[in-house]
Amino acid sequence: MIRGLYIASSGMISRQIQQENLTNNIANINTAGYKKDKISFKSFNEVLIQNYDKKIGTKNFKQILGTMPLGIGIDETKTDFTQGLLEETNRNLDFAIDGNAFFAVSDGEKEYYTRNGRFKIDRDGYLSTTDDKKIIGIDKNGNKTFIKIDKGIFEFNNNKIITSDNEYKFYLVTGDMKKLNENNYICDNVNIDNKSNIYQGKIEKSNIDTIELITELITVVRNFESNQKVIQSIDETLGKTVNEIGSVNR
Repeated sequence: MIRGLYIASSGMISRQIQQENLTNNIANINTAGYKKDKISFKSFNEVLIQNYDKKIGTKNFKQILGTMPLGIGIDETKTDFTQGLLEETNRNLDFAIDGNAFFAVSDGEKEYYTRNGRFKIDRDGYLSTTDDKKIIGIDKNGNKTFIKIDKGIFEFNNNKIITSDNEYKFYLVTGDMKKLNENNYICDNVNIDNKSNIYQGKIEKSNIDTIELITELITVVRNFESNQKVIQSIDETLGKTVNEIGSVNR
């Protein structure tokens, strides 16, 4: 019975973590380029139940009674990198990637990667993200550099940003991305991507299916409540065992 408490409580803890993950996904439904996270579960190893009640002569022998599961736990959180829908915005500083690549951006010290192509021009004339990271590009000489657009005047043609005195290609990369927050990723070993296409005046929407998400959330809440009722039932039974059986024996 005590084991049942552990099994039910492990289910509640796991479902609570899953609910928090789903809530975070819901909060980012309208975040451009957001990739949803999924929780995967694992079962704890089963415990072998045995005793030594079997007795032959003066010697006890082990008897295998079976196994007992110990519930479930969180295995890992995985990011789903499925492509989101491209939404028309007609804003010339919005860019969407059609493919597996990521934009490379920098805060001046470290390089990050993002799928959010909602950009702006900062006070120094550089193309940057909404959280003030500069966009990294490749200039016409093949050098890796920040994309500078003085006075906001440029053309975008054939995946290239053309200004009055230079032209740039977005520095697009792929790799084993690890999520830092809603739209920033890090990667130790990136590969330059030349296959993905860039669309101006569009934004990639989050890859969240609202109906699927709400359905999953309802299932998680019901599962949590079921485990909660199991714990309440076991607690009541233990209470009767302690309080009533003792009084019967007097």
